[in-house]
Amino acid sequence: MNVLESFSSIPRVKRLAAHVWRHFQEDRLFDEAASLSYTSLLSLVPLLAVVFGVASAFPVFQQWSDQLQSFVFSNFVPASGDQVQSYLAGFLDSIGKLQVTGTVVLILTALLLMVRIERAFNLIWRVPAARSIRNRVIMYWAVLTLGPLALGAAIALSAQPVFEQMTFGASTHSGWRVMGVFSLSWLAFTLMFMLVPNRSVRITHAIVGAFFSAVLFALARKAFVAFVANASFNVIYGALASIPIFLFWIYLVWIVVLLGASLAASLTTFNDRRVDWGWPKKWRFLLAYRLVGYLRKAQCNGESLSMEQLLESLEGSTETELAGQLGQLFNAGIVTRNESGSWLLCRDLETVSFFDLYRAGEFYLPVNEAFDVPSSSEWDAEFFKSVKLGDLAMKQSLKEMYARAGNQDLEHE
Repeated sequence: MNVLESFSSIPRVKRLAAHVWRHFQEDRLFDEAASLSYTSLLSLVPLLAVVFGVASAFPVFQQWSDQLQSFVFSNFVPASGDQVQSYLAGFLDSIGKLQVTGTVVLILTALLLMVRIERAFNLIWRVPAARSIRNRVIMYWAVLTLGPLALGAAIALSAQPVFEQMTFGASTHSGWRVMGVFSLSWLAFTLMFMLVPNRSVRITHAIVGAFFSAVLFALARKAFVAFVANASFNVIYGALASIPIFLFWIYLVWIVVLLGASLAASLTTFNDRRVDWGWPKKWRFLLAYRLVGYLRKAQCNGESLSMEQLLESLEGSTETELAGQLGQLFNAGIVTRNESGSWLLCRDLETVSFFDLYRAGEFYLPVNEAFDVPSSSEWDAEFFKSVKLGDLAMKQSLKEMYARAGNQDLEHE
């Protein structure tokens, strides 16, 4: 659906908001945010050590590194930024004493956070398979090296006077500074939503989701500062107060990020003209059979099908259950995804039996039960006939079944 259509009226915005919230709850993203917060706390020092270690190779970047750190912590780590920065600076200074083994562990710990983020984003975008090891190494290394190198190159290419004017040289309440922080947040979230999931994401969807996250981040920052100022953390935790404050702030940031990601992912599948009633358990085998049928039909035309197209074809199916079906068929080696994120068959259906399809998921075989399915497809009659035959029909190939269904349609015509 077009992004502008999704926000064209208040009722449609409300339906989209309900769709995003359902998406957020189904993925249990509050739990994901808590897990990412813990991993972030564990990986933050190693990640900063690797990033600043690469960046230190540029003298021009070293000149501004202290000011950049102060800018980041004062704007992105509210309330306890100064104290946390002093702790992290001490940790980073001690990293230079590490031996080879410690350095390897340091890098692996930094990569742990990136792996965890990719897993969460794949869950949100309903991607059943992570990147290959080779692609992961390339992406992670690019983030850890090209990011600091690009920043150093930008400063070297006369960007530092502009950067200085917009941030370090401006007053705390400057409008330029506020816009600079918002723009950096928006850009960072956009790049995350486009690059991290193991599928192609429309740039318009990523921009809208990132804008939502950036706005929530700005609001959360102000609310968090006000909350901490009126709370009695120092009375309860004493000198350790900055630790729970910092951890709670990381948790809020991840909720903000995951909400924006859910919006970006939901824009892909949201269609308020389609009703999602969900498929009861006894119809799930029929859903898988139809799913393979539509993919076979697309393959005959030399095409693949996106999640949006499959949702349109499989009436009443929800994104969550359809993603689960595709994941099961993917693990069984029946379907796969191409580089654009669309789905297609990866096996000749001559070699896939009716029983292979049944065994691909945890399906219920409703023998001698009535199928009160409120929708139909061109292959249903052959499916019902095979279910009634039971074991006698389980060894037949799916290719035979779909071919017979096609011939029956021609006879009726």
